[in-house]
Amino acid sequence: MIPYGASVWQEIRFTGFTPTVEERPPWIDIYLKLEWEEGTVLPEGLSDPSGLVICNSDRMIVQIIVLDEGCDSEFQFTPGEKDQIIRYLLETGLASGCIEESVR
Repeated sequence: MIPYGASVWQEIRFTGFTPTVEERPPWIDIYLKLEWEEGTVLPEGLSDPSGLVICNSDRMIVQIIVLDEGCDSEFQFTPGEKDQIIRYLLETGLASGCIEESVR
């Protein structure tokens, strides 16, 4: 995960996700409880990270956001972490693709 403005970051390998889906037309919010490899040290400043994926009504991913303790945080996902999340969402059918390549 990347602290905003940092040039050095840590990439976390996720081992699982627990989704909660909330629809608020025209958006679909997918909250993800994140699981990671045992022994992973979270970046300083993060205590309980999770993810929020915002999709449009066609289930195309619009944005992927790092939450901490359920609130906005000063972190963003690395490209590799986003790929793990996108792969999971596509494989489970929770999302149908990305609306822009910049989401990755």
